[in-house]
Amino acid sequence: MIHQVTPTIHLSPIAPADRDDIISHSQDRELSRYTRVVPYPYPPALADEWIASVADDVSRNGRETIWAIRDETERMIGTIELAPGGRGREHASEIGYWLAKPYWGRGIMSAVVQYVVRLGFREFALERITAHVFVLNSASARVLEKNGFIVEAPLLRREYRRDGQTFDGRLYARLRDD
Repeated sequence: MIHQVTPTIHLSPIAPADRDDIISHSQDRELSRYTRVVPYPYPPALADEWIASVADDVSRNGRETIWAIRDETERMIGTIELAPGGRGREHASEIGYWLAKPYWGRGIMSAVVQYVVRLGFREFALERITAHVFVLNSASARVLEKNGFIVEAPLLRREYRRDGQTFDGRLYARLRDD
């Protein structure tokens, strides 16, 4: 299913044809620096594994929970996910996202997060959406704050390790009623 976010940006399922875009965008050291799950350098085989895992998630969940962010040319420029909360936590999800560096600073991610948060509350019947952000990722924090998320807790030297350093983070949350 295609979700039109703005006149030039839409969300659609991750596809094997996205492999080259995933690899190309993920070779950016700065992108890796701001995410928990994108390593640098990014091994091409990881794209194949990730695409297969997304297909497995769709089969298991019965619906898309991870989408490609696409521009008007259909090129994949990032991803966004509403990770299911798991057994006993079906009311909650964690949002995670990344956007290719050439698209930073254009308001794209703010619009995409707004769309997906609405989708989560309306279509997935979520009560709570959380996000983890490195303290050094002020742009991602602004995206969340623009979308009504608040800092729920500091995450001191939690799981944020890059290049032999451990970073602090913040747990952001937004409730359906906010």
